Amino acid sequence: MEVITLIQGDDMSDLTPLFLVHAISGVALPFLHLHSLSDDDRPVYGITSPLHCPGGDVLKYPTSLKDLAAFYLDGIRDIQPEGPYLLGGWSMGGMIAMFIAQMLEARGEEVYKVIMIDSANPEVFPKFKSTEEHWEFAKTTFDRTISAGGLQSHDGDGADDFPVSPAITSNCEMDDYIATQSRHSSVWKSPSSPTISSARSSVASIFDSNSPFTSLGSPLSDGFLTDDSGCDSDCGSDCDEPPAMEEFLRHIKTHIHRGLDLISSVQLGDLFTPGTKSDFDAVLIKCTAGPIDVAEEYKGNSGAQLIETVMREQNMRWNPSQFRSFQSIPFSGDHDAAFQPQFIGELSSILRECIEDVE
Repeated sequence: MEVITLIQGDDMSDLTPLFLVHAISGVALPFLHLHSLSDDDRPVYGITSPLHCPGGDVLKYPTSLKDLAAFYLDGIRDIQPEGPYLLGGWSMGGMIAMFIAQMLEARGEEVYKVIMIDSANPEVFPKFKSTEEHWEFAKTTFDRTISAGGLQSHDGDGADDFPVSPAITSNCEMDDYIATQSRHSSVWKSPSSPTISSARSSVASIFDSNSPFTSLGSPLSDGFLTDDSGCDSDCGSDCDEPPAMEEFLRHIKTHIHRGLDLISSVQLGDLFTPGTKSDFDAVLIKCTAGPIDVAEEYKGNSGAQLIETVMREQNMRWNPSQFRSFQSIPFSGDHDAAFQPQFIGELSSILRECIEDVE
């Protein structure tokens, strides 16, 4: 698996490439679900965290969201040395794309547009009050991501529609991998699939430990540690993952823990210099499905309440006057299931319309 991978289109095309940055999982696999975004083979690249790539275990992980964006920018410029640039990302990826855009402008490069899929302004996110709070948020996010984050098989065998990474297919037998997915079919279902039709928006499970998504569990959730844990000793046979699959999930878990730390560390002024204006268009594709609830035990948590409020807002705390233009486009999907089959057609159409006027 490479950090930047062509997921559709022709890399020799004269059209401006679209670079899409991963969400909190660190993987770009969900972008493979997108329908064609161009009739003219516009290249679309997915950006995966180096943690999921060869050598990721010894990576010195960036200490800020800005540093992570700078790392990705180097790779982007290897592919496209000059602007104009077209950037996007899902959730955390939209935040990173915005940092990349700011860096490009600071270097005198032209950025045409940044497209964010349900990404909030990271400057408003609160810092964690304790290691325990960080741990709980990371564990819940991991459970939610595995259950609903666009990484799962959609049917009984999962052979045709699960975008398995090269690392997995090269390190374990596909039959074993598919069998594993079948055993965990409830874990890997979409929160909006018919089998869980009564479930609320998976965004609701950000703090709701009793939500239908976190209660499903996941192969590694009970023994959540940040870096080098495998399976908890009391997981039983459910932890009987092929080695490469277990490693893949461990990397997701680690990336979520580190990613949340980077987001919560962004301070006012880190992304936008006060008094300046960005000379590019910004588009927020805003998920509208389902209520967002804070679990009862977090009702007194000011940080949880703030994030709940931000996730409900049409602009998600982005200041429209900060950009050349700003548009918030409603999307019927929910935050974690945005790339699921029931939503991917609508999402693809919105993205296609966002870039069709870019040469």
